[in-house]
Amino acid sequence: MRILLAACLMTVTVGAIATTPDAAAPDVRDWTVAGRLGLMQFIVVPEGSARDRDYYNRVIEQSCGKEETCFLRFFTNSTGATPAVPLPDAILAEPTAMFQRSVKQLREQFQWSCRLQLAEASCF
Repeated sequence: MRILLAACLMTVTVGAIATTPDAAAPDVRDWTVAGRLGLMQFIVVPEGSARDRDYYNRVIEQSCGKEETCFLRFFTNSTGATPAVPLPDAILAEPTAMFQRSVKQLREQFQWSCRLQLAEASCF
């Protein structure tokens, strides 16, 4: 009986480990594109990731091609408002960051929202 129970527990444990998503996996999408206006995308991110620069790097990598102009605006949604464009005031009030890449200008820019108090030099 003990051997059978141990085998069952090992199977459940191994199965749980094998199916647990890796937080750094590039295909994990726990963010939502609320909408687009031209090249600009409005993205809602989880509150727990709002201050994680590596998290934004992964979202940027998944949202923008390396050789394309891309404008991303990031927000949280603590009220659970339905993401849509135009953004509901509840989401619009929670900016976290913005990213801009201009292929024509050969320039990239990432800025934190002043609301998060993370900016070392400038924020919006």
